[in-house]
Amino acid sequence: TIKVSHTQSPLITIYRGLFRTVAFAGMAQLYREILSQHPDSRFAIVSSSPPAIRRKIESFLALHSFPKAHLTLRDWMRQPSVLKYKFRALHKLVRASPHPVILVGDDTEHDPEVFARLAKRFPEKIVAIYVRSVKGRELPPGARSFFTAFDIACAENAAGRLQNDQVLRVGEALLRVERSLIPWFSMLPPVSFLPFLNHPDEAMMDLWRKIQVKLQALSEKKRKKRR
Repeated sequence: TIKVSHTQSPLITIYRGLFRTVAFAGMAQLYREILSQHPDSRFAIVSSSPPAIRRKIESFLALHSFPKAHLTLRDWMRQPSVLKYKFRALHKLVRASPHPVILVGDDTEHDPEVFARLAKRFPEKIVAIYVRSVKGRELPPGARSFFTAFDIACAENAAGRLQNDQVLRVGEALLRVERSLIPWFSMLPPVSFLPFLNHPDEAMMDLWRKIQVKLQALSEKKRKKRR
């Protein structure tokens, strides 16, 4: 979950891989904060994009200040099944990892099912599963849906893996984004939605209120378009 792509077909995947440069708001900052707690860990990306656009992806990651990544791409000729490809690629990474693993994906394709299978296979290694709500699908047990990077930062704070100041930096990164915090094709959080706050301080709550204002503005904009 790094780039706004809204994949609908192989041709669209290639086109957006080559020409789209829009990153999910706040995710680069979130990944940097998580990795800063464990300098010897690594950031791994498993993508269905073809190896032909590897350099474009690497340029995109550098442009948006994502951490240096171990990048796995799919050979469409030899790996026609996205489901099998993702499971095998992630299985290999999780099995080889000497550290606990956090899985982040979305609910547009097979991520929830793949993550659930991996959690059963490696219950002692996978400490968190976060799935971005795009379609609003029902998730397997143990998976948490999220809407923005701030939600994950709050959950990691509640789990004791991120400090309050790190959560604030992720939230501030979100507020610096001038475009919508959530892509136009994604579902919006319910009015009653709260991020996974445990014992937030006043600064965190103040930041959440500011983020909520931006989310509500997007919701109102969507309602006007439907009229």
